[in-house]
Amino acid sequence: MADKENILNLDLYKKFKSKDAPDTFHHVSFKTMNYDRMVDFYEKLFGCKPMYKSKEITFMTFDEEHHRIAIANTEPVFDNLGFLPRIIMKFKNWINRAVPNLVGLDHISYRLNPIDQWFDFYFRAKKQGLEPYWTINHGWISGIYYKDPDNNLVEVFFEHFSSADEFKQNISPDFEDEPIGTNMDVEKLYEMFKSGTPFLELIQKGNTVPEGKKPVSGLEAVTNMRKKYKD
Repeated sequence: MADKENILNLDLYKKFKSKDAPDTFHHVSFKTMNYDRMVDFYEKLFGCKPMYKSKEITFMTFDEEHHRIAIANTEPVFDNLGFLPRIIMKFKNWINRAVPNLVGLDHISYRLNPIDQWFDFYFRAKKQGLEPYWTINHGWISGIYYKDPDNNLVEVFFEHFSSADEFKQNISPDFEDEPIGTNMDVEKLYEMFKSGTPFLELIQKGNTVPEGKKPVSGLEAVTNMRKKYKD
């Protein structure tokens, strides 16, 4: 199969809306056999409150909507399976935990601007015992990724650019050269922020890598999410 040319259409940002676009993205829904842990995780991460909660399902929200996250308890379904389906399901769940998934949903993502609120979110989550699984500067956004009890990744990011013109002027060619990003250290970035480092320096890739070390970027960052830098 011949390689397809890359597409980079910066004019879409803040200017495009499909005629078939919904009003907004509303909620995510999970099926889980870690029901209590999953509910607890999202209550802590986003300060969610349950609109409805039972042993079978929880609908919870973090704002004025009736629900933003739904979590269904599938453990009773598993308990009612026959012997062979139970063995197959146990093996499938083990595979999902042990082997990286190359197909399917990678993560869900939430925007939180400006940068000071993003830092506040990080430290509130940390006080709740929630540590990031991955922290990366993507070049246009900087994201903190959390892993829930079922190994789903949840990103909370702040945007680097405040206007379409600013976006178009700054994202290329950096985005075309390396669109994934560079691993970073949020607490080092926070120290820079508190010391008065200009915003344009705060959003530079590799700015939290110690002198003499090399950044972890691109696909290497994806496969080494916990590694902040290398020798």
